[in-house]
Amino acid sequence: MKNVPERLRARRLRMEQGEQGFTLIELLVVLLIIGILLAIAIPTFLSVTKTANNTAAQSNLQTALTGSKTYFESANQTYSGIYGTTAYSNIKAVDTGLSFVSGGASAVSTASNVISIYAPASGAYVVLTSYSAGTHDCWGIEDITAVGTALWGESTVGTYYGVWKVQTTNANCHANYGTTPTTISTTGFPSG
Repeated sequence: MKNVPERLRARRLRMEQGEQGFTLIELLVVLLIIGILLAIAIPTFLSVTKTANNTAAQSNLQTALTGSKTYFESANQTYSGIYGTTAYSNIKAVDTGLSFVSGGASAVSTASNVISIYAPASGAYVVLTSYSAGTHDCWGIEDITAVGTALWGESTVGTYYGVWKVQTTNANCHANYGTTPTTISTTGFPSG
């Protein structure tokens, strides 16, 4: 029979050799913890992404409005011809990284950097829209420079900010869209 110290040494070696990995239960607990953390993090990440899409659309509209107002000043206080060929530099010449489309229902904003633009022949106002793909919202700005009814039904001179909430597609996100936005504000974009 082996003496006690040798048996204890042998037992200790077997225990050390057997404890080289994790048990199945330990691995399952770790996977469960990772799953819970992902379940918390993914919705938060998606929410931030959607908010960023709305912010990009709004920012691009502000840039387009600045270009439109520049055109308005250089074209003798009118938006007439803002997208077409005129003696003045038109909105297409503004080098901002934005694309502009004009016309009726076919001039759709397909992304936050594609701005749909509409100005009537009178040049009394301009409407700009931008589509936020993340939330399916269509954001718009209407700048009225002369008293009279404009496209959104507003008649007072000023700048109006609006949003059409959750469009099923971007097909209705064009500046000549004949309906009033879901929410309109005169102090900046409504909360999205």
